[in-house]
Amino acid sequence: TMLIGLAFQILQLIWFGLGLSKWMMWIAGVLAAASSITYPAISAYASQNADAEQQGLLQGILTGIRGLSNGFGPAIFGLLFYFFHVELDNSALEDNTSHHGGEVSNEQYTSMKMPGGPFLFGAALAFLAVLITLSLPESAPLAKKIDIKKKTDIDNDYHDISPLLEAEILA
Repeated sequence: TMLIGLAFQILQLIWFGLGLSKWMMWIAGVLAAASSITYPAISAYASQNADAEQQGLLQGILTGIRGLSNGFGPAIFGLLFYFFHVELDNSALEDNTSHHGGEVSNEQYTSMKMPGGPFLFGAALAFLAVLITLSLPESAPLAKKIDIKKKTDIDNDYHDISPLLEAEILA
């Protein structure tokens, strides 16, 4: 599921980067919505590979990383828009697109060095995420994550808790 979400993310960013008209932006928005499955898939994958006692810490770390990304991402990509000389002035766009039926004119498009550059850079980063995802191991088997011998607080001794577990979990 992570790979599917990242594939939609790459397609969406490429579409934004190469799109020249409003209808193309709507399609990119649909692709962006489809790519939103990536974070829940990452969260599920991580929780499947963590001990039960570590679930809260793990989800807190993932949420923290997501919050930092939501904070630093716009700032970093704002700099990319500046470096690629992308004009973000709406008045210039409105004047030009009103005469061309919502399309961006060739003069305006070529006046920017590479208007879709930040989005194409983002697509390259998403492709890097695909490569990293492909290198991840499969989920750890459930039996490895369940400690059959558990130390209890009652007498500080190890007790076999396997009778308490369902048969299909251990199979």
